Amino acid sequence: MAKKQSKTERAQALMRAQQRRERMRNLLVVGTVVVAIAIVAVVLVVVSSKKDTTGQAVDPGGSPKNLTGTYNVVIGKESAPTTIKVYEDLQCPICQEFEKAAGQQIQTAIADGKVKVDYRMVAFLDRSSTTNYSSRALNAAMAVLSTAGPDAFLKFHTIAYANQPAEGSAGVPDATLIDWAVQAGADKSAVTPLIENNTYHQWVVNATDQMSRDGVSGTPTVFIDGKKYTNPSEGVTAVLAATK
Repeated sequence: MAKKQSKTERAQALMRAQQRRERMRNLLVVGTVVVAIAIVAVVLVVVSSKKDTTGQAVDPGGSPKNLTGTYNVVIGKESAPTTIKVYEDLQCPICQEFEKAAGQQIQTAIADGKVKVDYRMVAFLDRSSTTNYSSRALNAAMAVLSTAGPDAFLKFHTIAYANQPAEGSAGVPDATLIDWAVQAGADKSAVTPLIENNTYHQWVVNATDQMSRDGVSGTPTVFIDGKKYTNPSEGVTAVLAATK
């Protein structure tokens, strides 16, 4: 009986030892996973911090020419009785609808001296394309402004909305942005390096950050003589009334 008990005890001891080894192995596995997750998290934070350049100073030559202020361009006669300020993203589909509904009437009202328009272009919809189209398109618009002036910028603005790529697509290549710039009146040799080198990228980042500093959280957001319209349909109605 003692011999049988001794075997049982040995078997139990072996089982306990095996269980201890299993627990230790599981702890090591869990510990390794935790460490790996921590490493990945650190890497993601580092990568994210490297990508986020918000607030960094713009390099010499990195700010567009022909701006009215630091981050805007005003088009229209200074004497115009009404000022429309609009925040837009060239990748924003609701902005495209706004342009379809009111763009031509706005331009006619600008030409007639009825309004001046303060364009605050931003780029926060890079996630809606696979090639950062939002910021590349704004960089191209600024290249047109810099080399050909506000009227050409406005023509590029119209062309870009008329040909806005679908959300989730690759957008359009730089070569197409250059073609649009030339159609708008820019000199190809002047505008090409600015578009291909993404010259105004940091300015685009900072202009987009300024939108939130201005208390604006979406596009299109419209102000007419200081009154704010965040609802797109209300904004269109107000703009159409102001530009009659």
